[in-house]
Amino acid sequence: MTSLAQFDARYDPHEDRILLRITNTDEEEFRLWLTRRLTHSIITDLKTKSSAYRLRNAVSEDTLTAAEGEITRASSAPRASSAEAVIQAEFEQQATAGQLKFDSKFKPGESYPLGEAGLLVGKVNFKANANGPGSHALSFYPVKGAGITIGVSVEFLHSIFEILERVSKSAEWGFVSSSQLQNTATLQ
Repeated sequence: MTSLAQFDARYDPHEDRILLRITNTDEEEFRLWLTRRLTHSIITDLKTKSSAYRLRNAVSEDTLTAAEGEITRASSAPRASSAEAVIQAEFEQQATAGQLKFDSKFKPGESYPLGEAGLLVGKVNFKANANGPGSHALSFYPVKGAGITIGVSVEFLHSIFEILERVSKSAEWGFVSSSQLQNTATLQ
């Protein structure tokens, strides 16, 4: 996939799912349907795990030491706890959210590599530093078949978390505190 251009999320009450649309600079649009369970997993588990990974690397300076001819990894600082990761994730997401522009009109793509109807996502995978430090891979897979992998930065991850939280609040799914937010959001 070429560079990402824009993404949009919208709750569909008839499907009781979120439609995540991602466009790239080649004017391709990837439509991904996210269920309630998967959305909950993304904005809780994935956010915590990706933050724990970054927090662990920031807090823990791993050093290599030689002991009796073996190379072992020793940590000079304690590992980050899950609670620390959650707090860090929320802090980073709030900082990113303050810089986002949600008033942009979404420009649909001209072609649909995953089909115009979109792909019902069954699994999401996150691979840290897939293409070097700070360049992560986020993959969306259907129950069967090939999916899509996009390269994302930490800021982009937090943007996805923010937009999914906003849309899930409007869906009144109950796993995020309710607020007076619109049921659509677009990020450019």
